[in-house]
Amino acid sequence: MRRLRAAAVARRVRELRRLVPGGEAVPAGRLLLRAAGYVAELRARVELLRVLAALLTASCAAADDDGGKDM
Repeated sequence: MRRLRAAAVARRVRELRRLVPGGEAVPAGRLLLRAAGYVAELRARVELLRVLAALLTASCAAADDDGGKDM
């Protein structure tokens, strides 16, 4: 049972190393910290893209409303 659990953990660590930039070069303990930072960075990027998409949508809607005079 322990070997199966250890093998499953090792498999997940290998996968995490592939997903996290620079993950191949850090020990497992640091890998978890790096992964947490990477997830936070990705969340920030997603939020930025959401804001930009909302601004662009609003801008396009405003341009449509005024017949495209500003564009």
